Amino acid sequence: MIARKFAAIAVIAALIAASFVVFNRAVNAQPAPGADSSFADTDVPMSKTLAYHLSTNAVGHARGFEGNSDDMWELSGWRYSIYSGTNLALLTNAVWSTNFWLAGVKGLCATCIGYSNGMGGQGLVTMVSPRHFLFATHMHPENQLVAFLDTNNVLYWRKSLQRADVANDTSVGILNADLPPSVGYMPVLPPDYTNYISMKDITFVQGIGMNQGMRMFGQPMQLLDRTFVYWSCSRRSPFGLGTNWNVAIRGGDSSNPEMLLIGNQLVLASHNYSINSGPNYAFQFDAINRQMHNLSKTNRLKTDYQLTPFSLTNWPVINR
Repeated sequence: MIARKFAAIAVIAALIAASFVVFNRAVNAQPAPGADSSFADTDVPMSKTLAYHLSTNAVGHARGFEGNSDDMWELSGWRYSIYSGTNLALLTNAVWSTNFWLAGVKGLCATCIGYSNGMGGQGLVTMVSPRHFLFATHMHPENQLVAFLDTNNVLYWRKSLQRADVANDTSVGILNADLPPSVGYMPVLPPDYTNYISMKDITFVQGIGMNQGMRMFGQPMQLLDRTFVYWSCSRRSPFGLGTNWNVAIRGGDSSNPEMLLIGNQLVLASHNYSINSGPNYAFQFDAINRQMHNLSKTNRLKTDYQLTPFSLTNWPVINR
């Protein structure tokens, strides 16, 4: 009889212990109010993961803003138009907005702000070295005069000389001269990002999109596919920005960058190819570098520029 009592007590204790473990894990896994609950448990605490950082970092930058159109304009003194010799001041008078939710983040200057004979912010290119840029193959910035605005609101003009196509709508271009460090270039999401973001446990991560209206906004991204990055303006990343921060991609937005915000740095992931997808640069790394080398060699550059991968080693590896 005593043995049976001890056995029953042991079973009850085990059940209580198991219930506590389940309860404790459930409490730790609770999403923030209004967040997407698809962020599942991993062996690494959620608060330590890169995916959590992407969401909460963007939310932190958005604090104090409502997520309306005015909050997303990255330029002041700029107006959408077809630029020509008679109205070029609409482009050249542009300065960085100080009332912009991402004001001051690194990498803004890497994307040009327009062309001497272009329309608005259509078909923009993004620098990945002082001389090379990435853009959509179906756009044609060759032989164009390209305008870049540096961190001090100084405008730099460069001519696009040549292009080299990679694959999946990705092309590399080269300018006639290096841009200064005050313009800079954007690092690129590295191929090993799959070690740090578990797409088995989370469908969307918080990204940043850009359109032809020179607006930057929330862009919930899927990074599972090795060929394309996908996004959706109707979704919300777990713990991330609300859907009021999302903007639908439309015709004319092609080539403009799709990025991640890590700390205070924009990191290039793709460009607008369709309304909900773009090529996954991370898995084109070697091919892009080869074309950058070829363009450098053809144009007799003294420096053999290559992509700069953004290191993710500050975050724990969650996929082995």
